[in-house]
Amino acid sequence: MTIALLFAAGWLAFGLRVLHLALRECRGVRLLGVCGTRTEGEVVRGPHGEGPTLHPAQIRYQAGPTPQTYRRAPLNADLHLLRAGFRVVVRYDPGNPRRVVVVRTQKSFSPTTNLVGGAALCVFGVGLMVWALV
Repeated sequence: MTIALLFAAGWLAFGLRVLHLALRECRGVRLLGVCGTRTEGEVVRGPHGEGPTLHPAQIRYQAGPTPQTYRRAPLNADLHLLRAGFRVVVRYDPGNPRRVVVVRTQKSFSPTTNLVGGAALCVFGVGLMVWALV
């Protein structure tokens, strides 16, 4: 029974960690302030430093009423691992296409997927605890 409870506590802790990271990623989408329009882009330059100054990554994406290509630093660049050449999914503000946030990269899932996965892990951990105690 002790091993089952420890195993269940591990799954619950892992689920809470995934939920915490997913909520942090959702904060990045809230930075945009609007639902935004979804499009794909590519990281053209990763984060780099010049002396004491650290420059965020830049993303190339097409947006706006007439397809224009923008090369901008996302509002939530610190929340994602952005390396040059990575394909990304972004949301931009239709009123100001220069405001953009990264929804996911080729190395990550969307925040909604992570929320569902984290919640499922937590439910599994709690269910395993209940099963071990019964």
